[in-house]
Amino acid sequence: MSELSVPGYEIKGVLGQGGFGVVYVALQSAVGREVALKVDNRVLLSDRDRRRFLREVTAAGSLSGHPHVVPVYDAGLLPDGRPYMVLEMCPGGSLAGRRLTPAEARDVGVRIADALSAAHAQGVLHRDVKPGNILVNRYGQAALSDFGLATMPASGPEASVTRESLTPSYAPPEAFELAEPSPAGDVYALAATVYALLSGRPPRFPESGVPNLAMILALHRLPVPDIPGVPAELTAVLRQALASDPRQRTPSAAALRDALAAVPLGPHAAVPFTPSVPSPDDRPMPPQAPRVVQGSGIVREPGVAQAPLVAQTPLAAHQPTNPPPGSQPDTRPPAPHGINKALVAIIAALTLVIVVGGGAVIYTQIVQQPEGTQQAQPSSTATTQKTKKPAQEPAGVFTGLDTYTENCPAANVRGAGAACVRESECWGGMVIIVGDTKARRLGCEETHSWETFAVAPIPKDAETYVQQDLAKHPTVKRVCSRTVLLASRVGAAKAIAAGRWEADVMPPSQAQFDDGVRFYRCIGSVTGQEPRRSFFH
Repeated sequence: MSELSVPGYEIKGVLGQGGFGVVYVALQSAVGREVALKVDNRVLLSDRDRRRFLREVTAAGSLSGHPHVVPVYDAGLLPDGRPYMVLEMCPGGSLAGRRLTPAEARDVGVRIADALSAAHAQGVLHRDVKPGNILVNRYGQAALSDFGLATMPASGPEASVTRESLTPSYAPPEAFELAEPSPAGDVYALAATVYALLSGRPPRFPESGVPNLAMILALHRLPVPDIPGVPAELTAVLRQALASDPRQRTPSAAALRDALAAVPLGPHAAVPFTPSVPSPDDRPMPPQAPRVVQGSGIVREPGVAQAPLVAQTPLAAHQPTNPPPGSQPDTRPPAPHGINKALVAIIAALTLVIVVGGGAVIYTQIVQQPEGTQQAQPSSTATTQKTKKPAQEPAGVFTGLDTYTENCPAANVRGAGAACVRESECWGGMVIIVGDTKARRLGCEETHSWETFAVAPIPKDAETYVQQDLAKHPTVKRVCSRTVLLASRVGAAKAIAAGRWEADVMPPSQAQFDDGVRFYRCIGSVTGQEPRRSFFH
């Protein structure tokens, strides 16, 4: 069936595949159990990548006993360096693209919130909660999967180095402003997930695709629309958890779980649920009582704390549910009064994000378009750029930087035009969203993750700000290589073992690129360290 061979497993077929890997149906020979074998497309060559994979396995494995977390049975590396994980088979698929009734969506939210509460109690943040990462197991239970972006306390400095896999329409606003991950981010993502299960799409984001980073920042300022057929009490709970300011957001996953469970749907006041982690404020949970929640297919009986998510419902049947009574066949909820005009204005926004000092300063200009003016649609892929404006090349490609080439190792790369910077540049981390790169500039005497060791013009045949694309160019790879990095070290940095160094590429942001900036930086770091000194000056 497949050329793939994993000791102890018999491959039966392909269950699904995407940009990051393939999931196979396999038989675990030792116990005769059908499992899902997830094989990543990436080859883990560096120590940092291997640690990320181990972090995912550790995070998922530590929570495998929770009834609403997909259990991890096994993990390892294939001979070619690709990682694999063996997980519980979930024949119900994911909730991506599903439409649920209010009772069903509420119950999913309660259970996943409980899983997140358990994760947060162990110091684990999921950071990528969305319908596609919630699976339905053979018993009809919803379970959280894919801890690929999980952050743990001992995960080291690379936990904040890159966040290129965030899903923009479910990630919290602070993730795009270089804030450190927190439990509040998972609360926001789960609320956006429940909202999408009710309405057909996440809140605030248009159906025309994922906008660029500047528009994402503007969209997060929009109000959260009502959803036809959804009780106001449920929408109010979600709206609180979707607050743009994390300080005004529902304070914890446990609090969101309790608030959702208390929403009155059907003939009864609340859903009985026994949490795996007590509420932080010790609020009493809704009383346990026998009941049937109409419209959800969920039967509650005395003494049963974890009833199946669905009993012969469209979730178990692998089909979307019908829209709730009173809703329109179209999945688009009508916006509140005035929101369409607001959305047009926001999509027309020109937002410039400039990284200075230790944070991001955001300048926003709203441009009112004449009535009838057609708006350009935002890009829906990470590698597609909007047409750049014709900008005059600056007199020097490294405008604003003091550079030199004498005794600069990067300048020896033929045809690259590379140079070194006279003033040390240190960075707290990179954030790569929709191909757009942002970084926090820090003083090198502060704790940081990266430092610039070279700069170079973007090759003429690769004029792009998209980090993933630029880093593949042969010239860029030679300039930002470990060889050049090692030759650029000074002083005590030369004593650090070569295998501990990592090099990466930091292109200009999209806003800088549109303004004519045409050079990139080569940055380096030492795995397992967050230094407070310069390594290249």
